[in-house]
Formats: sequence, C-alpha cells, structure tokens
Amino acid sequence: MKWSLPQIHPDRCTGCGRCVAVCPEHVLSLHSRHPFGIGDKKAVLDAPDVCTRCTLCVPACPFVAVSMQKIRLNG
Repeated sequence: MKWSLPQIHPDRCTGCGRCVAVCPEHVLSLHSRHPFGIGDKKAVLDAPDVCTRCTLCVPACPFVAVSMQKIRLNG
C-alpha cells in the first residue's frame, strides 16, 4: 500500500514556520540543530502516522520546500 506524506527539503527550508502554522494535526514542527533551539531551524515531520495527508503544507511554503512523497507502508 502506498501513501503520500510531506517531505521537507532541508536545502530549501528557511524555517519560516508557515507549513507548521497550517498543519491541522500539528505533526510538523521547527527543529534546531543547536541546544536550546538556538540558531537556524528547519521544518520536520514529527508524527507521520498522525498525518492526514491534507497537503495544506505544500502550498503554504513560499520556498517550495515541501512536497508530497509516496511511501510504501508495510501491511
């Protein structure tokens, strides 16, 4: 079985948070590589199993850093 999930392209992501803001299930968040959240942030899909695949995050990104990617699920 195949499902589409948001994929964040880190080279394009500026950490603006627009995709995070529109996510109705709150499965996207901003993460920093540095302790205490200091420095540059990037969007991350934290809970793929909760994602409803609504695709609202894709058009919300002005930097084309979010796309839907088909993945294969076991089962």
